[in-house]
Amino acid sequence: MARSPMTLVPAGSRFEGRLVFRGEVCVAGEIEGPIQAEGGCLRLGPDSRVKGPVTVDELELEGNLEGNVVALRVARLKTGATLRGTLKSPRVFVADGARIQGPCRIGVSSTELP
Repeated sequence: MARSPMTLVPAGSRFEGRLVFRGEVCVAGEIEGPIQAEGGCLRLGPDSRVKGPVTVDELELEGNLEGNVVALRVARLKTGATLRGTLKSPRVFVADGARIQGPCRIGVSSTELP
């Protein structure tokens, strides 16, 4: 049986500061500050708002993210997602209705990523 991802910042909540985690995490609220995951997947729900740089293995974005993003494996922007900042990832999926407002570098090798 698959485990559900842990919700770190529930809807209606706000977190300020540096967030570091492992595994799969969901955010439904607001975060201001850098986010970093080793071997992790960050899922930002439709009402989420994040301001700060993000470095993760996998990103799934439905809400709003303002900051530079490095997704070491894959970045998925779902319908309604807005990313304002630079996106670097070897694989990027952008659904109809998702927006990227900034440069996007797709297909970079892992040696080019920080």
